[in-house]
Amino acid sequence: MTMRFRFSSSDMITTAGVAMRPIEINDIGGTFERVGQPGITESFSHQELAEMMRRPDTTYFAGYFDRATQEMRLNKPVEVISELPEQIGRLVIWRKAVCDAFLTLEAQDEIKRTQESYDSARPRLAAETQRLVGEGAAAAKKARPGKDVIVRNLPGSRTAFQWVRAYQSASYSPLALIPETYRSGNRTRIWCPRSVALMNQVIEIYADTQRRTKVQAIKQTQALFDEENRKRADAGVPPMVVPSAASIRRRLDMADPFYLYAKRNGAAAAARHFTMSGNGPDVVRPMERVEMDENKLDVISLLTLTGIWDHLPPDRQEKFEAGRRWLYIAIDCATKCVVSMRLADNPNADDAIRALRLVFEDKTPLAQAAECESTWHHHGGIGTLVTDMGPAFVSDAFQTTVASLGITSHLPPAGIPWMRGHIESFFRTLGHQLMPLLAGRTFFDTVDRGDYPSEMLACLCDDDLIKVLLTYIVDIYHNQPHGSLKGETPNAAWKRLVAEHGTPPVPDGLTLRKAFGRPMTRKLNDEGVLFSALSYSCEALREAHLHSPIREVEIRADLQDIGWIAVKVGATWYPALANQPGFEGVSFDDLREGVRAVRHTHARAAKLDAPKVQRAIARISDANRRAFALRALTPFHVTDVEVARADAALHYPLRSDEQRLGYMPPSNDLLNDAISITSPTDTSRKPDGDDSRPVSERRTRRKNRRRWGFNDGK
Repeated sequence: MTMRFRFSSSDMITTAGVAMRPIEINDIGGTFERVGQPGITESFSHQELAEMMRRPDTTYFAGYFDRATQEMRLNKPVEVISELPEQIGRLVIWRKAVCDAFLTLEAQDEIKRTQESYDSARPRLAAETQRLVGEGAAAAKKARPGKDVIVRNLPGSRTAFQWVRAYQSASYSPLALIPETYRSGNRTRIWCPRSVALMNQVIEIYADTQRRTKVQAIKQTQALFDEENRKRADAGVPPMVVPSAASIRRRLDMADPFYLYAKRNGAAAAARHFTMSGNGPDVVRPMERVEMDENKLDVISLLTLTGIWDHLPPDRQEKFEAGRRWLYIAIDCATKCVVSMRLADNPNADDAIRALRLVFEDKTPLAQAAECESTWHHHGGIGTLVTDMGPAFVSDAFQTTVASLGITSHLPPAGIPWMRGHIESFFRTLGHQLMPLLAGRTFFDTVDRGDYPSEMLACLCDDDLIKVLLTYIVDIYHNQPHGSLKGETPNAAWKRLVAEHGTPPVPDGLTLRKAFGRPMTRKLNDEGVLFSALSYSCEALREAHLHSPIREVEIRADLQDIGWIAVKVGATWYPALANQPGFEGVSFDDLREGVRAVRHTHARAAKLDAPKVQRAIARISDANRRAFALRALTPFHVTDVEVARADAALHYPLRSDEQRLGYMPPSNDLLNDAISITSPTDTSRKPDGDDSRPVSERRTRRKNRRRWGFNDGK
């Protein structure tokens, strides 16, 4: 299916070294004008644009010609957050949370851009910031008694206002919050006068689980002033003026009602108490809002693959571990189409990032591997990504990846599932339609489960479970009428809305590799850099090999396409193509299987030849390719440890001399390329006896002959 992209007049696309900006986008394609060459235009169809975005020499800059983007580009040290060191990246994510929390409170008229207002709303701002980053009281996992809890202090009002102004002027890009020296920032708390600080204590006294009355809280606050005045009298300092009960009550009435209710009754109760009814966000364009969540499946399965289970003896099968897998799902709110899915052992950031990666891919090969009849072509760029406050989604790794892709992240408060109604509705539909058809289901609670023997009936392995889920989503869910779509199927809604509005462009290949690629360090040699027995090079690497004293470079590889990788030379990332042709679109699994097949046929010490490996990859059966594809959606995917182990086992690069240099292929005659050794021309010495063999051969045989000794009898 041909995708239709949506561009802005301020965007810029650079392909093959030519920068262009869109002028007109219609149903057929788009017209682009070259930057710096007015009047020179080029037209591309949507299919050509889709192919162009997948090329390694294409880069897409959203809003490049906006003034705010240009001003930010003058001073930013990097292009994406993932390029920063881990500590600095976490600091930038936290600064972004501070700005988002400030703007949210400002929109609710709870804070103003004055020092007094900032100091007054500091507790609320700190709580909102902690909620966004999942720290302190908002941490997903409560700390054990005695364990240190790390909570970062808020900056002063002046620094906070500078952050907010820079954040707004840069079109809400976190790149504007990167410290110029990587160490700047005011970390010293600026306190209010003592009297104001004591008066503010009435809020914390009243906002307690003991649920004191306002009269009690006011009297306890006045007691704090009396205690302070006794200390001042002993020190010979003039006493403070004790505020009246009415003044303290007015200060208490100015407190955030949600904060007070949440502290007294719990956050969930406060969310229910202050919830306003509505129809949800107004989403009309595909991929404008994507909701992503994790859910523990209501079925007990065998925690292994079918190929392993079939080779286990019956006694081992009876003792094999069974349990419940977690399912990551991403759904497009406009069309209700599922755009990503994968299984996981437990909620974690790595599987959440891998699930996010699938949103930008055409997943039809996965559907074909599961023998589905329909295609799974739903993909595109993401406008706004909505997740819950799970540990995987608030982690620094996931938030850094989302920020590196330029995606707007929205994290509604925990305990309010209706703010992610689309994904919650899908999980409910999955539980009602699919789970009753599977053996080993656990039902929704123990009361409904009763005496049902879920563990004894568990029979689905991971690859069987992923096939069932794919079949349900691709063939059933996408093709059945949906209530919120007024009876239209998700597939039909996707086709209609894509034709009307298009989808946001997917990130270019270089951006995807920088955000999702496996970070590794490689040494630079005369062939470039080596990864998984393939050597990669580009013009920047050749210049660095000639002139740079640094012999190590950082690379990012996409395991689904090892035809080219991203390399970092200096402070810039470049695409590096494989020196061996024929590996475009080849996955890491295919390469590893091809190398294994070659080594199984030939000696292990033999040098690997690229044509042999390519022929071995071509011989990989469709069944194996389907197994590789489905395994990528299970917890048995290729891990970083396996990549490092397989890469270390290949000490030498694949050679393709006969393709690159025009060498003739070797002959099938084993003696054709042998070295001929002639006998000595001196015939004056005759060999002893009737042995007519050459002297060198007889000496070799005599030397290698095993002789018996006395020690052999021991």
